[in-house]
Amino acid sequence: MEVIEAVKTRRSARSFDERALPQEVVEAIEQAILHSPSGSNAQESHFVIVQDRDQIKRIKRFAPGLSGEPAAVVVLCSNASESLVRGGVDTAEVLRFVNLGIAAAYILLAAHSDGVGSCPVRSFHKDSIKKILVLPDEVEPELLISLGYADAPPRPKTSKQVQEVISYDYYGDN
Repeated sequence: MEVIEAVKTRRSARSFDERALPQEVVEAIEQAILHSPSGSNAQESHFVIVQDRDQIKRIKRFAPGLSGEPAAVVVLCSNASESLVRGGVDTAEVLRFVNLGIAAAYILLAAHSDGVGSCPVRSFHKDSIKKILVLPDEVEPELLISLGYADAPPRPKTSKQVQEVISYDYYGDN
């Protein structure tokens, strides 16, 4: 699938069938993570790919935004102290979240290109997820991404007109 086509057609899936993800899909997600850029090449983020059904059930108890029965959940984590060491103050305060956003986009597009549905989720209880995943004190879960084969087509996308969201050279110039 061409990149722009993937960008145009990717939609959040919130309901999944029971199929597990094949190893090649998991490896594609790994590659998307490993090759996503990070500011100052800090590479300070950590990712937990959860495929164990019981572990996913534990996570779901503390993640009301995690819908359906996903085959996997990727937990995107930040580390403020490592961010400071590897990228400086800007990375620790802001860029680590930008880096996670870029990685999330890569994960979403990689999954979609393999026909796998996904949905980013921010509504979860951080301390509970941290305990379930046995994350070290300095590592914080920031975003969950559910993955699986959608059992229903997602809602069609609606987008604003280009002139509503894009300006050239100056704000408001189209």
